[in-house]
Amino acid sequence: MLRIFFFLLSKLPDGPRQQAVRVLMDGVWNALAREQVLGRENIPDQPCLFICNHLSNADGFTLDRAFRPRKVIFLAGVKLQSTVMTRLASETMETIAIRPNSPDIEAMRRALETLKAGKSVLIFPEGARSRTGTLTQAKKGLSLIARRAGVPVVPVAIQGTEQLMPINDSDMGGERLFKADVIVRFGPPFRVEDLEAQVASAEDPRQALVDAMMGKVAALLPERYRGVYADAPAPVASAPDWQRPSAPAP
Repeated sequence: MLRIFFFLLSKLPDGPRQQAVRVLMDGVWNALAREQVLGRENIPDQPCLFICNHLSNADGFTLDRAFRPRKVIFLAGVKLQSTVMTRLASETMETIAIRPNSPDIEAMRRALETLKAGKSVLIFPEGARSRTGTLTQAKKGLSLIARRAGVPVVPVAIQGTEQLMPINDSDMGGERLFKADVIVRFGPPFRVEDLEAQVASAEDPRQALVDAMMGKVAALLPERYRGVYADAPAPVASAPDWQRPSAPAP
């Protein structure tokens, strides 16, 4: 039924279609996602590069809601254009298409130009949704953008979206939504230059820089989410319910 509804929406002109899909998705998120947004005071007023872990196709819209009224451009995988539902959902946000798990130079160039034009950009440095629900090693391309952009970098941690919309590799357009606790946490901004000294002597300085940046994302997550960045510093103290586990309920 939902697929048919999205198919009908796809026939609308661009403006009305995007507005209708946004209203629909906001209604669904309001009904199913018990959201908390923490650390919003850490976001500088100036353009920023946001880096976030990636758990689900629900991440983009969840983060878009967390940023409002601020506008942020997302680097989003081209695979989202392959089904009607994911394509229409991605249209509710401003995106730069990128080929996951590849050195997409054009997408990185556009992201850099966007930052230099005074707009904020969010990147999922892992390059794809985590199939384990934990952090996987980030791609080196982030270091190029971060070094050349010259803007503050803000780490963002998201949890619970892997339960809100679990990955379905056999049918991405048929992924279902469930009730879940969803938490978005913004960490303190930092400058890439602050990390250069500690990674300069590494065997692979680019990867070391990216790993140091992702360590700041890991530090905002409960231990069970940290994956390859499990040795990151302990998270900043927060409300007791921030790290509570949540179980999906259809």
